[in-house]
Amino acid sequence: MIDPLEAVINLVRTDADLNTLTGGRVAGQHKFGDGWVVPGKALQLRLDGGGAPDLYTERHLARLEARCYGESQAEAMKVYRALLALTRLTDRARVDTDEGFALVYWLLPTSAPSLLQDPESGIDLVLVFLETAVAEPAIP
Repeated sequence: MIDPLEAVINLVRTDADLNTLTGGRVAGQHKFGDGWVVPGKALQLRLDGGGAPDLYTERHLARLEARCYGESQAEAMKVYRALLALTRLTDRARVDTDEGFALVYWLLPTSAPSLLQDPESGIDLVLVFLETAVAEPAIP
């Protein structure tokens, strides 16, 4: 069975603009102070509960929390805008995962951005919530 978080993280990692902007710093947990430049641009994605089960098709409907980090609020907004641009292009994307190829039906924002500061690291970030649908079985 495909892990929807892994599928979305791998989708983001394959986006040239986001990968260049973040220097490949995309993960389920931030690694500031453990290999990532402090402060620096990065993207953290995690499952955030929510999303109703799909009773009729084999797909994950998941809500995600995205934290777009930057050296300042303006730099964090650059990461957010690159993520937003990716969501506009994501329509039935095929993504490589440990369990095979995943089918990401969509990745869409469900909230407006919030400018915050990470309490642990003190790094500026943009918080936004996303919704995704990912097929449960691997595809050829």
